[in-house]
Formats: sequence, C-alpha cells, structure tokens
Amino acid sequence: MTIVLQSTVAASLGIQQLSNAFTPAFSHLRILRNLIIPMPSGCAVPTARIDAVIVCETGVYLFEIKAWRNAFVYRKKSDEAPPRWFLRLNGCTRAREVKDPAWQGGRKTTQLRSLLPDDLRLQYFVLLPCEGVELEGVMPAAVITQQDLPYIARLVRNNGRTARTYPLLDAHAVERTVQRLLDIQGDLSMETHLQNCRERSEQQPPMRWPVMRAMGLQ
Repeated sequence: MTIVLQSTVAASLGIQQLSNAFTPAFSHLRILRNLIIPMPSGCAVPTARIDAVIVCETGVYLFEIKAWRNAFVYRKKSDEAPPRWFLRLNGCTRAREVKDPAWQGGRKTTQLRSLLPDDLRLQYFVLLPCEGVELEGVMPAAVITQQDLPYIARLVRNNGRTARTYPLLDAHAVERTVQRLLDIQGDLSMETHLQNCRERSEQQPPMRWPVMRAMGLQ
C-alpha cells in the first residue's frame, strides 16, 4: 500500500472529478490543465505550475492537486513558525513530513492575482482526489477531498450569484479569461518549468524528510 500515487495519474483523476462536479453547476466552463505562470523576480524557481484551473460564470478557481492516498493528513502548529504538514500511512505509527500545500497554492494565487484584473474573482483550493485520505484536526477551508467537490461547486455558484462582489462572466467573458490566462503563460511550457525545478534542485543538497513517531507530533 503506497502513500503517494503517481502525480500524473492523480492529476487526471482530480480533473475528471472537477469536471463531474462543476459541469452540472455551470452552463459554460473551461478547465485548463498544467498552466505555467511566471513568478516574481527573486523566486527560487522562476515559474510555477497550477495543476488545474476552472474558469466559469463566477470567476477563476485554482486547484493544487496532491497525489496522497491511504493516509491521514494532519498539521503540527506552532506559535513561532508556520504549520508543518504530515502524512501517516493507514495502520502505521510513523509519519512523513511534506510541503505545505496551502502555502504552495497561496503563493501561486497571489502571483496570478497581480497579473489579472482586480474585478475578477480568484480563489484556490487544495484537492486530494485519491482514495483513503482522511483529514485530521482543523484544516484550512481550502483543503478538500473528492467528497467535498459537489458541495464546493454549488457553493461557489451560489455565493458568486448572490454576493455580486465580482461581475458574473457570460460565455464570451469566460473565453476571454481563458485566453488571458494562456497569454500569461505565453511561451512557457511544462518542459521549461521542469528544467527550472531540476536546476533549483541541483543547487541544493538532497533533503531527507524526518521520520517521526506520530505520537510525538500531537
């Protein structure tokens, strides 16, 4: 039993789940996969990948898709430092530390916000699409599983239509927004992004994630 599914398989699974949940809620929507965006000068990696982007009537929704499965996901919070995230395989007592997905999604959202019009709703989620994932403790509202998706789709539709904080997008506006996102990506490609990541990795010594007993992380 593995704790992480192959990322491309998980991404495909997540996008299918997004389509199944959001298509009944919106008459016109577009889903972009692997949108590559430029990051601000000074970032360790000059590009970032957004696993999935939904453009629909109520705005733009970004999804960071994680391939975790058959595991408990929880955080260890501290007053002096950002929360640390851990996975614990079902039936095991040891945990593995992972990067904070909410922070990853948030930094990409902040950058994309600076590149899009202010009157366009922009929101991000962390989607855990694989089987056997359980969230322990208090999690950010943006962290969701496949079971949450139908509710999230209805929520963003209803909130967008009733709040009217941002203008609604008709079919033409949806297509214009998609084109704007593709223009932001420009000539950037997945190959370019992966090369940027490899170059960053080569500049750093290999990291060993600590293995700790779960009881010590409560």
